Amino acid sequence: MGNERWIVNASPLILLWKADYLYLLPELAEVICVPETVKREIQAKDEGTPIVQALRDDTKFSIIEDRDITPDLWAWDLGCGETQVLIHAKGGSAQRAVLDDMEARRCAKAQGVTVIGTLGIIGRAKRKGIIQRARPVIHHLCEVGLYASDELVKWVLSEVGE
Repeated sequence: MGNERWIVNASPLILLWKADYLYLLPELAEVICVPETVKREIQAKDEGTPIVQALRDDTKFSIIEDRDITPDLWAWDLGCGETQVLIHAKGGSAQRAVLDDMEARRCAKAQGVTVIGTLGIIGRAKRKGIIQRARPVIHHLCEVGLYASDELVKWVLSEVGE
């Protein structure tokens, strides 16, 4: 198990829950922070209530208060959830931001924030022996809504020896 605090955006939480792999996050990080805005974004989805309940049921997930948006992040014009994830990560609430959105990942890089995405979670889980094979997990995630280019999937699979 990791000893880091991660802060997670809505899409990775939703995708991992839909594919029955939400349990990977607490296996990889000590605490998984979810900003209040991200929780509200999840609740607005059709499947939102059981996802939020799953977050509340696992003590490793922590719903945290939103912070004021800093001017340097306003300029990026990101979604509310992505912005809160980055504000918290940049402010030291977490060592790693979990984001799939490409523009949010670009912003994170520009802000010096360490990022991992849903595919990175799968790769890390494979390397740590939490899952035996990454390919079927990635395939299942794509079936439930993850968009990843073929090139990116091939790269992740090659990184984990598949």
